[in-house]
Amino acid sequence: MKVIVHRGGQQVGGTIIEISTDNCKVFLDLGSSLYGSKSCELSRSKVRQLTRDADAIFYSHSHTDHVGLFHLVPENVPQYIGSASRDLLLHTYTALDRHIDKEESLAVLKRMRTYCVGTPIDVASKGEIIITPYLVSHSAYDSYMLKVEVGRVKLLYMGDFRQHGYLGKGLMTTLKKYIGEVDLLIIEGTLLGRRDELPLHESVIKTNICHILMQHKYVFALCSSTHADRLASFHEACRQTGRLFLVDSYLKGVMEILTKYGGKHSALYRFDRFFELINYKAPRVQRKLRREGFLMPIRASMIDKLRGMLKLYNDEEPWLIYSMWRGYLTKGAKYGSEGLADITALFGEHILEGTKDGLHTSGHADIPTLEKVCNAVHPRCGIIPIHKEPDTQLESLSALCSYRILRVGYWEIGDITISIS
Repeated sequence: MKVIVHRGGQQVGGTIIEISTDNCKVFLDLGSSLYGSKSCELSRSKVRQLTRDADAIFYSHSHTDHVGLFHLVPENVPQYIGSASRDLLLHTYTALDRHIDKEESLAVLKRMRTYCVGTPIDVASKGEIIITPYLVSHSAYDSYMLKVEVGRVKLLYMGDFRQHGYLGKGLMTTLKKYIGEVDLLIIEGTLLGRRDELPLHESVIKTNICHILMQHKYVFALCSSTHADRLASFHEACRQTGRLFLVDSYLKGVMEILTKYGGKHSALYRFDRFFELINYKAPRVQRKLRREGFLMPIRASMIDKLRGMLKLYNDEEPWLIYSMWRGYLTKGAKYGSEGLADITALFGEHILEGTKDGLHTSGHADIPTLEKVCNAVHPRCGIIPIHKEPDTQLESLSALCSYRILRVGYWEIGDITISIS
């Protein structure tokens, strides 16, 4: 087995991992770099050159830092992703296509193949690389870890994951029942550099939102539009408090997809109590919103609509829940977003801030969870930490001192060669 980490060993996001034998080659994720990253993005020609002889590409989930270069892959290379992830991407790119030409991306998504949890795929039917996906909890719905088997060698790629989401309780059971011990573990280290960020379970966030809705009549929420757990917390909090859950047509479509795939397994993902806001100025709508109050998820692109609503619904002070990572708010910073900062500026001091006020938690594994996963699969040959800042090190965790940590460089361990950039 040959493993090449083309990108991800020295940055958060932009993950690209290649696994090959003499006769078979696959990629795990083909992500674009996060906004603000110092990494130069790959050109079309470089992506095509990198993937032209690949037998398949497997995506762990739908976030762009893992799937963002999919549209540049040669048409003859099969690409795989979860069914809900593909539908969410199709929905998003269809919405974007109304403003920016996304026909190429839509055509590729329609060709993209889907995999099923727990069902092994023999890549290109060559009998050399077998990949089996298993569900994990992450801020993107329909996220997976990928078990890769090459003969007797077993590699586990965790993708992005956490244990403090609604689906997190199944993590250790899955590892014990379906994975077992592995030869090589590729695991994210996003929170290695944010150790003071203590994770909250999503159910605690839901309870905190309920308290806010009982105190404030008009509440807006800045959050990811495809964060299924956070949307489920908002939806349930509105149900419990009698507030309206306001959504636009895009978010309605997202919730319909989440309901289709997740609603049959859990009532949490059954989004059936919401109010689609088409015209916030209509007299009937104004009466309803003023009478019942609301929580409305918003995006940076909605700032003009937000300004209009703030002028109209002002009989009580509106509040903003900032339910995202704090780092996005600093203008000019590495990952700063001017659009998000502009929205928060509209609310002055009436902002309830994510982590500080118990209204946001990371989509990534905290330190104890990283340690538990490593100890559960006991990687014989070593651990490759990726999706992390370059100045953070997994070997700083005392609980993992007995494992070989593979950092940037070239390694030969038995029948496995490893190159990490």
